[in-house]
Amino acid sequence: MFKNILVPLHLDYIDNHEKLFAGALEVLDNEEGKLSLLYVNENRAHGSVYPILDEENEKHYNHDAFIELKKIAKKHSLPEDKITFNIRDGSAHREILEEARRIKADAIVMMATKPGLGSYFISSTSERVMRHAACSVFVIRLTDYQ
Repeated sequence: MFKNILVPLHLDYIDNHEKLFAGALEVLDNEEGKLSLLYVNENRAHGSVYPILDEENEKHYNHDAFIELKKIAKKHSLPEDKITFNIRDGSAHREILEEARRIKADAIVMMATKPGLGSYFISSTSERVMRHAACSVFVIRLTDYQ
């Protein structure tokens, strides 16, 4: 079992969080384990959005994301004594990898959706994380194939 798990969350895919947390809790050490929930604010990573965001707007956006992370943890009855929250700004895969290094994660549990045509030309976040992570990476597939 893993003792220090990083769980990156996308706030727009709330219907998928239940399956994601079930996977994370399944590999979490019940005695000593802890979860670090991470949201990556990619606004500054996208050139078209960057000019309209000033520092004050960015602070409010990140604060709202932090509040949303706490609501999600409460909604899914995650053990409060085993959770930390963090928000990072930048490109999702880079920030996930950097946060995993910073907290010395021994596992990353993240979600992935069904790959589309675009992922054949530009790899997905989960693929990039798996390729470069220094720890175990569990990818919870969230899209049912038909």
